[in-house]
Amino acid sequence: MTSESDIKEARSEARLILDLREEEVVRIFFQHTMRRNLTRTVRHLDRLVQCGGDDRTLGESALQRLGFATQH
Repeated sequence: MTSESDIKEARSEARLILDLREEEVVRIFFQHTMRRNLTRTVRHLDRLVQCGGDDRTLGESALQRLGFATQH
């Protein structure tokens, strides 16, 4: 089970990603990949998707923005 604080952190990350311009997404994506934090971010977004409802939509949108196709 995912803790509420983990879900809050994932929501915050997803919203920040969605607020970025395309150029910023590319730059951030590269930086996260280089720092190996991308795995953690994607894991958080996956947790949002698993929660369903609005969290699912938020997580899927952020994953798609990062270039990851979501499976229904």
